[in-house]
Amino acid sequence: MQEDLATKVMHHPFQCIAGLEQGDRQFLLAACGVELLAYSIAGRKVASKWCSGITDSVAETVNSHANYSNERPAKKQKIDNKTTSPPSKIISIRSSPDQCHVVVVTDDKVIYVLNVSPNGAFTEISQRAMPKRPCAVRILPDSSTILIGDKFGDVYSLPLIVSKSKDQSAQAEAQEVERTAEPAIFKPSATPLTVHTKRNLRALESQKKQKIVTPRKEPLAFEHRLLLGHVSMLTDMIHATREVDGKTRRYILTADRDEHIRVSRGPPQSHVIEGYCLGHTDFVSKICLIPGSDLLVSGGGNDWLGVWDWPRCELLAKVDLRKAISHLPSSVDEKIAVSGMWTVPVAAQTDRWALCVACEKLPALVFIDCSALGDGSPADTAVTVFKTGEAPVLDVTYYGAKAGCTLLALDDRRFDGCRVRAVQVNGTVDDGETGSKLTISEVDTLGEPLLQLSASTGTVEDNTALDSFLYTTANLRKRGGWDDENEA
Repeated sequence: MQEDLATKVMHHPFQCIAGLEQGDRQFLLAACGVELLAYSIAGRKVASKWCSGITDSVAETVNSHANYSNERPAKKQKIDNKTTSPPSKIISIRSSPDQCHVVVVTDDKVIYVLNVSPNGAFTEISQRAMPKRPCAVRILPDSSTILIGDKFGDVYSLPLIVSKSKDQSAQAEAQEVERTAEPAIFKPSATPLTVHTKRNLRALESQKKQKIVTPRKEPLAFEHRLLLGHVSMLTDMIHATREVDGKTRRYILTADRDEHIRVSRGPPQSHVIEGYCLGHTDFVSKICLIPGSDLLVSGGGNDWLGVWDWPRCELLAKVDLRKAISHLPSSVDEKIAVSGMWTVPVAAQTDRWALCVACEKLPALVFIDCSALGDGSPADTAVTVFKTGEAPVLDVTYYGAKAGCTLLALDDRRFDGCRVRAVQVNGTVDDGETGSKLTISEVDTLGEPLLQLSASTGTVEDNTALDSFLYTTANLRKRGGWDDENEA
């Protein structure tokens, strides 16, 4: 009977994980569907749980953490007040540098800010709904500002802690814009001179005959600032600082679906574009800075990773990702889609880092010695592939202080499976002949508490729906093809 139950019950994987330290207390933050757990590995217990809110009115999740007036919110949706909206799954978690707050993003485009007490308890302090689905979240080093990049291509800055007076002012301004704004009639920007195919010409003529009202962009009824925008779908964003002429300058690096990596200045000059890192021929899904250097690593739909000198927008090297994973049976006929990149410290060595690269649905994690990326040697020799059985890697975080370990969140849905594994990244010093290498080993002492965490919560019934939620990177790939009608 127990074996039959084990074959039927499937665990929901932890789609996002993050480490958090408060003094001598360390917690693993793990998102399981709609729940966020604060798990103490040392104490082997779940210190706190938080679930995305169940509401029967959209007003509670639109304009920050409270509605300060009796008027309707700026954004309206048709919702049956007799039924409650189901909790939304968590798509991103990010802990603040001061380790006191956690920013949680759910798939209904709501950004939550949670306070974390020293004993790991969560307290929700605000929630704000964005107009488009956020795809990248960063918290600035001062732990006071959140950078949000959305799928529409815009990057916003929001205060981490909501100011009631400023939110009231923003809400009043949004309501005034809504009251006075008039719908705009859509006018095609294309003309018969710029359209050259028969199908597109027919579509243009059809648009001219229709009276299409352009949807009005709803104003955000909370304190915010629009920093920059892309004309393409934004896929990733990072914040960087660099010393220039004795001054610390800030930058925002963004990637999009159209193979671009843009280097922009940080606020308040984020409208100034410093340059573009161009070289990819397919979408760029992830970018990652190498600590202590001016190196940027990018990956996406190409078979290689790009190593850039990002201040100069110069491509220094390519790491052959296809060659690195060619020995894995599941990767032979599959197109590569980089789903995650992270940097983790190499154990027992100061200022040495390893780059972790995950490919969508690939049951392995690629480790690259960062010290070999900028020294002019072939970067392919510094690649180590760690197999994870049959479970693809969903997220990676570093747990613990100097003697910590790297935690891998795996898509292991088995009843008795382990959804989080701990590994130690060690490295050998370059002896002039064999070069520097990384070795990856399991941390056995954490195996039992992580198994206990894996068995604690979260089940799933629909594998297809879960796959569509977890695996979205490959959908960025453009689908080509021209039919006969497209010929001029």
